[in-house]
Parts: sequence; C-alpha cells; structure tokens
Amino acid sequence: MNDYVDKRIERFETLLKEIWTASEKYLGTFSVKLLVERAVWDLSAEYREIELLQCDEGGISCAEIAASVKKNPNLPVDEMFTKFITKYVEILARLVGREKTDKIVKKLNEEFGGISFNL
Repeated sequence: MNDYVDKRIERFETLLKEIWTASEKYLGTFSVKLLVERAVWDLSAEYREIELLQCDEGGISCAEIAASVKKNPNLPVDEMFTKFITKYVEILARLVGREKTDKIVKKLNEEFGGISFNL
C-alpha cells in the first residue's frame, strides 16, 4: 500500500514540477510561488497536509507530504492533489483567461489519465 501511495505522490510531484516550470516561464518565479501559496491556503481547511507542500525559488517539493503520509496512510492523496491542481488552474484562469486555461486542462487530462481536472 505504501509503495502505491509513494508512487502516486511521486507522479503528482512530477506533474507539479512540470506545471511550475511551464508557469514560471510566463509568470516568473515570484508570481508562481504566490499562486501556489494561494491554492494551498484555499485548500488548507480541507486538507491540512497540503500545507506541507514546499515551494521556493528552486521549485516545488512533496517530500514533507510523503513523510506525513507514512504517519497518516488514510490521507486521500489523489483527491487532495487533484483539488490542489484544479484550484491552481482556476486561479490561473482568472489571470490568463479561460481559453488558454482550457488548453492546460486538456493537456493535464491527457497526461494524467484516470483523474479528471475540470474547472
């Protein structure tokens, strides 16, 4: 069970790093960090573990979340990360417009089959 959850977290971390890199190219590190912090803040009442998501000028990391899951194996990892990414994209949509955001959501759904990211 832990191997499965660890692999899920690794997969989400890879996706988050890709989102970070793509967003950083257009928005800059500071803005992306603010977006991540806002999405974390929005979800923290529902999932306290999302506050363990680390980001700085070097990128984004799920290491502390992975460590926390070992103490709380019942954490709904897929649901938490899906809601985080959806929240991030919702905030991004307000900044760059719905048309560009729809392309991002389409790509997320293609690359992360089985999990639906909808706005």
